[in-house]
Amino acid sequence: MFKLRDYQKTGINEAWVALKKNDDPVLFVSSVGSGKSVMIGSMMRELELKNKRALCLVNSSELVRNNSETFKRLGGNPSVFCASLNKKEFDTNIIFATPQSIIAAIKNNHPIKDIIFNIVVVDEAHSINYTAHDSQFMRILRHYKQEYQPMRLLGLTGTDFRGSGNDIVGDSCLFKSRVANITTSWLIENNFLARPVYGYPETQSFDFSSVRMKAGKFNTTELQAVVDKNKRLTWEILQEANQVMADRNGAFVFCSSKKHCDEALAALPQGSAYIITGDTPEKERHKILTMARNNEIKYLISVNCLMTGIDVPNFCTTIWLRPTESLVLYVQGIGRALRLHDSKKNALILDFAGNLTRHQDIDNLIINEALRPKENEKEEDYPIPCFTCGCNNSLMARRCRGIVDDKRCDHFFDWRECPNCRTKNDQCARMCRSCQAELIDPNAKLKRIKAETYTLTVTEARYSVVPMGTTLLPIINISYDCGAHRVFESYYTNTPKNKNILYAKFLRPHVDNASQFYMHLSNINKMRELIESHYIKTPHTLVCTLSDDGYYRIIKKVFD
Repeated sequence: MFKLRDYQKTGINEAWVALKKNDDPVLFVSSVGSGKSVMIGSMMRELELKNKRALCLVNSSELVRNNSETFKRLGGNPSVFCASLNKKEFDTNIIFATPQSIIAAIKNNHPIKDIIFNIVVVDEAHSINYTAHDSQFMRILRHYKQEYQPMRLLGLTGTDFRGSGNDIVGDSCLFKSRVANITTSWLIENNFLARPVYGYPETQSFDFSSVRMKAGKFNTTELQAVVDKNKRLTWEILQEANQVMADRNGAFVFCSSKKHCDEALAALPQGSAYIITGDTPEKERHKILTMARNNEIKYLISVNCLMTGIDVPNFCTTIWLRPTESLVLYVQGIGRALRLHDSKKNALILDFAGNLTRHQDIDNLIINEALRPKENEKEEDYPIPCFTCGCNNSLMARRCRGIVDDKRCDHFFDWRECPNCRTKNDQCARMCRSCQAELIDPNAKLKRIKAETYTLTVTEARYSVVPMGTTLLPIINISYDCGAHRVFESYYTNTPKNKNILYAKFLRPHVDNASQFYMHLSNINKMRELIESHYIKTPHTLVCTLSDDGYYRIIKKVFD
């Protein structure tokens, strides 16, 4: 018999209060590893004892199996309605099912369509696309609500947002209120989850930056093309990972395609790994997961699955060989390794696909933890201090990685301002993080014309420093003589953004020991000393484009 933890009891009580208040849908927010199946089972057991009827929906057969077995261990008598499990039971008060099986039953006029449910419970409720009225979940919810208007809806999730961070609770959303709010951070701090550790791989990572989006997802063909272009990289990455895993239990390996899964399998020791995809038969899938739980295999390789509803608590590592456009999937994938186990000292995340950089602008507890400064980091790798919180950042930082009062520092080094609400957003953001206004024209790429480039040989360069008005803030001007052509550059220091542009585009390429000058960028005397010193290097070649008004714009500098 399970004994509920105090936070589980509190969350369940909050849910009952909200559900009894009115028939507005309620979202129960509870992180991975918090014991959602136990809390669902406990609530369903209360309903069963009161002779109430409930339908529990979840997308995967594995979760149907897990949730129904947990309910049974709590003393309940479940029915399972899931085609993948070859079960179509509906004769008890509590039914666990997949939406695919229920929607097919409603279409085929199965008796389950006429049952009056007091409540419908949806696990992994962030997957409900409530804006698509013809989606499976919405059609099911409408059907049973029409059958019984007082029906309640309870959703459970550990990620209460969709896509890259859009909230799913509010007046315009399906769920109107949020309860429990059992967060990953709280569970980690109170030793209910393993602490995530972010490894810094030595092997080169995949560069997926050129892969385009198709219908909001990365183009699968282009993902595989990147993998094919770097034939040995998967093998090299997994050789490093296998060394790291020498004293660790097991790892989830997330790949870009089925073909990539095969390549990953070939790179790992024979017999140590198995592949699970959406096409893996239910019996084989269950057998492989059982082997993983028993430490009979060390790697579970997958594509587009194993992100949710998989309980292999002894596995302590996630290895990312694929990018994910979805913060939900990234957080859930990481969450696979967070569950507690006697043999687990931490949860290691090895990201060879740039996901942390891709999602670093999102205010999420797991991402914040990844960006938090580490004690053993080299100071020279983080030369740019934040003017808001003082945390040091790398040259490529777009937003400060500092954590202030358990929230991400809101200082941006480079940003795109929302024209609607003027909130600062990451340069790559498509939607404003505050008002959700569109920031990037989806047709912008179609309007671009590739500019012609010019390669110019530098014969002489002149550097000067002048004050900006009465402020005495320095402006650095450069003039390059290139035969019959002259190219100009100017750098300002009146804002943090301009100072970082100066540092990145001028000091770093032109000065070997650039980091020692970063704190003096606003000092006109120091900048003059630098310009007059022997530290400045001059490029021998400039690659430029020509603007509409006849000026050359430098896109690359070539040094000796």
